[in-house]
Amino acid sequence: MLSALRYRAGQVVVIALLAALVTTCAAFAPLYDRAMQQAAVAVALEDAPSALRDLQIYGPDAEWSLRRTAPDDLVGLLPSTEHLFQKPVLGSTATTRLDLDRLAPVEGELWWRAGQCDHVDIAVGSCPAASRQIMVTEAEAEEYGFTVGTVVKAKAASLLATVDNADPEIVHYEIVGIYRAADPDWWQGLQLDGRAGVAASDLPRHDAWLTDQSTFSTPTPVLPREHAWVGYRLRTDEVGVDELAALKTDLVQLSAMLAEDSAGTVGGSPDAGDPSSGIVSSLPALADRVDAQIQQSRTTVPLLLCQLGLLGVIVLWLMLLAATDQRRSEVVVARLRGRGTAGARTLLMRELLPAVLLGVVPGVGIALLGAWPARALVLPGDPPFELPRGLVAAVLIAVAMLVLVTYVAVVRVAREPLGTLLHRAGGRRPGWRLGVGDAIAIAVSGAGVVAFATGSLTGALALAAPALLSVFVGLVLAHLLPPVAARLGGTLLYQGRLRAGVSLLDASRSIMTRRTVALATVAGSLAVFSVCGLVVGDRNRELAAEQAIGAPVVVQVQSASLTDSRLKVVETVLADLDPDGKRVTPVVRTASPSGQISTLAVDPEAFSRIALFADGAPSQKAWSALSGSSREPVPTITAGSPAEEEAGEVTVLGVDGVHQKATRVAVADRIPGDGPNVTVVDLSTATALATPDYESSIALWFAAEDPAFVDTVVDTLASEGVFAADTRTLAGVRHSLDASIPSWSLWLGVVVGFAAVLLAVVALTVLTVTGWRVLALDLTALRLAGVDQRTVAGIPTYARLLPVLVGVIAGAGCGAICAALTLPDIPLLAVPPDVDVTDLSIPWAAVAMTTAGCLIVLGAAAALLGHAVAAMVRFDRLREAA
Repeated sequence: MLSALRYRAGQVVVIALLAALVTTCAAFAPLYDRAMQQAAVAVALEDAPSALRDLQIYGPDAEWSLRRTAPDDLVGLLPSTEHLFQKPVLGSTATTRLDLDRLAPVEGELWWRAGQCDHVDIAVGSCPAASRQIMVTEAEAEEYGFTVGTVVKAKAASLLATVDNADPEIVHYEIVGIYRAADPDWWQGLQLDGRAGVAASDLPRHDAWLTDQSTFSTPTPVLPREHAWVGYRLRTDEVGVDELAALKTDLVQLSAMLAEDSAGTVGGSPDAGDPSSGIVSSLPALADRVDAQIQQSRTTVPLLLCQLGLLGVIVLWLMLLAATDQRRSEVVVARLRGRGTAGARTLLMRELLPAVLLGVVPGVGIALLGAWPARALVLPGDPPFELPRGLVAAVLIAVAMLVLVTYVAVVRVAREPLGTLLHRAGGRRPGWRLGVGDAIAIAVSGAGVVAFATGSLTGALALAAPALLSVFVGLVLAHLLPPVAARLGGTLLYQGRLRAGVSLLDASRSIMTRRTVALATVAGSLAVFSVCGLVVGDRNRELAAEQAIGAPVVVQVQSASLTDSRLKVVETVLADLDPDGKRVTPVVRTASPSGQISTLAVDPEAFSRIALFADGAPSQKAWSALSGSSREPVPTITAGSPAEEEAGEVTVLGVDGVHQKATRVAVADRIPGDGPNVTVVDLSTATALATPDYESSIALWFAAEDPAFVDTVVDTLASEGVFAADTRTLAGVRHSLDASIPSWSLWLGVVVGFAAVLLAVVALTVLTVTGWRVLALDLTALRLAGVDQRTVAGIPTYARLLPVLVGVIAGAGCGAICAALTLPDIPLLAVPPDVDVTDLSIPWAAVAMTTAGCLIVLGAAAALLGHAVAAMVRFDRLREAA
């Protein structure tokens, strides 16, 4: 066996390399898929706020359970995953409601957390060190006139007092310090400040009070909504896909256990919607989101790599055909010595199968090496090196495919009659007749394409549909092109056009033409299909980002004042900084209690100019019709179904949350920056008819991402007491959409497209190397017949360019059709948007550029190979035929 491998060392190397490529495609899929999963976890944890990715456990309500729970009792409830968190922080919390001689009592939260004073800035006074001592924020001290030494009173729990038929006990708290909020991550989402004086649910609020641990023990009575608390901060660098799944399982079980314990208290859970009885963590939701992306990757990655692997198998098949044809004489000798068909088959398998299997281990190694730049350079989060469980199965499937292809190629030659074996292979009489194998291949691939187009082919089998279409078209062209070339070549010879006529006749009689056109069709189809997926995915992420944010920059503002007062400050500042409204515009949003319907009050002229309407925007006439009215019915532009229409009368949600009569002046496909059911009204008209309620929000929409101007506006508003609560940019939203498994999967198409073209070049080289001697003899004979050197030198080039041209153009058409059929089933976004902005139209410019690129690369390769064959035309070649 080793001597056979050494005898044809060059051929063995080529076969092993092609087998390695097929194995690489199979092995790279699970490696890349696993790396994407780990990257998705890293991105999800990085993007999630600390309050969502960390864990908070609340004990039972002491008022309802008639007992206090120590924070220590909540530690150790996650025995299998607690090592994934930092050392827990113990704490307790309660609600305080105090009477400050105002129209309504002031309500807020009272907290103790171990080590809390190390994570705030104490401006005046000291940290609480005894029972019922508290610290308040600077804003609260200013709002309510508190100073160090002030004593405030609040009621204890009312349920126990009711049981004893008495009034709730009054608890006195002494202010010993005034602090400023700091280190928000340590506080795990707890809003320490920004609430003093701001109404919520018709009650004014106070900021978080910080107290000593002893406040939550005797002799202090049980406080309203008093809970023990434990906070865990996640070690994000130690959490991968498996750990996140384990965390989800543990947290779901813990939540169920705590809910069962809470149900056994007096009166059950006081508020099922409140997070203060159970756990607070978005880790289970994050796990579900990552798992959804993992399911999406099981469509795109196999779709691309299976097609590339199929192309590799086709090229390997061509090489094996050439290798078995070279061994025809050896098969004849074996048959004549009585070894029969089985002996001849064994002889060929012993020579070719080791060469094929020789490429398996290097193929796995190449896949492992290829996964390194993907992990280190392409994917975020530094995914670790892993050998996923699916790697072994993928390699075994690849090995089985390689053995099957080798066996079929061997059987093809071993079973041929001796008379056929004694003749040199390589020529073919032009005609329309199909061989049995080709007929079966065309029938199977054609049936698969029809089944997919009619919806009968679903699931994993549907992933093969694009490859089946290109194989079907390539095989059909392979049998149509030779007879057409023969007839056209004869016509050109009759007209005296020698070079073109002989080139077409040479192409019609060479089996290389059939193989080249089929190969070019598959390669062109795969390249175009990959580029279509990449471009369409990029386009849809851009559209989704524009719809999600609404403008290049959006800043949400807040203040301690009511929405109406805040809006007046905003309008005054913007009138000074941008009097024409060309750079920024205010948008007031009011939503229904369910959040399904919303109203945007805008400046129509500025909003129509700044909002990111990709298409379907209302006309300028419609925007102009919004302004000018100061009474009902209010002119509106709607998208979706935000209005109620009854007896011809339309009502929409006003900025005060109350429905108003309206008249619809236009219907938009969508309104950027909001949900599917939106009403747009003129801001001045809306505020003249109603005062925005406290739940209405104000946002500033900027026309461009100009950090200097944005900072100027934000700083000016801050000087007037209006602060930026959140700033989002179009680039940031787009980045979050790009950092997802669907995006990374489609980027794999770039590699697949390049690899497909490279494989086609390798296949052209293999076909030329295995058939150049026959062609060189034919061209030498033409020289003896008196054909000039220039004409003879151009024949092999033109004969190779024809099938490449036909195959690539046909493949481009196949790729575009495959994209149109398959893209609706390919995940383009990690999370489906609330407003569907999907655009699956074929990017014809990208298709044309890819087709041109394939033609240039494959055409250049065909021309160079043709010139190489022409250089081999020498008169001493005739001795080889003697």
